[in-house]
Amino acid sequence: MGDHLNKSLMLIACLCLAALTISGSAAEPSEAKLKTLTGDSELNYSEMNFTLFSSTEFGSLSIGEAVKFTAPSGGFKLQKVRIFAWSGFNETSQTYPADRNIMLEIRDKDLKLLYKFADAQNNYFLSEVPTSGEIEIPEMKLSGDFYVIFYDRGAAPIAKVEAPSSGNSFLFGDGAIIPAEFIDQDTNETIGYNWLIEAIGE
Repeated sequence: MGDHLNKSLMLIACLCLAALTISGSAAEPSEAKLKTLTGDSELNYSEMNFTLFSSTEFGSLSIGEAVKFTAPSGGFKLQKVRIFAWSGFNETSQTYPADRNIMLEIRDKDLKLLYKFADAQNNYFLSEVPTSGEIEIPEMKLSGDFYVIFYDRGAAPIAKVEAPSSGNSFLFGDGAIIPAEFIDQDTNETIGYNWLIEAIGE
């Protein structure tokens, strides 16, 4: 009886291990097929000299940081969005901030809303330093140009990199979109910025 039980348990363990191996090997090719669209910046985050920006600088929670992407030829299935931002950490009290609301939108080339999602910032950007957070979305088939818009709402300021021009990075609010460019009050020079947002899919 004991031998039979031991053999049965060993067989079950082997079958479980085989199932895990098969499921793991099946998942790997899918992950390998994912493409990352980078918008403006293709450098590694660790190589970037970035600063943080929040729409609250304009006194508004309804202004979003937008990046325009172009789907690869043959179409693109958007699955998630990666954003480099920070929910904040108080070094004095060694505490993280309370949950606050952020929002994500996907819009087509004409800025027609395709998808909207809201959640607490700490679910994606809870870290002692700015971090890369991924927001999964229902798979969306896209072609041509589309926009990913992140509303930080002061809860998770987004990383920005200074550039000669804003390229594919914009500010979006009240249905209008403008380049992410700011005038330096000291030099009167126009400075472009790129938001660190990526679109991931296959």
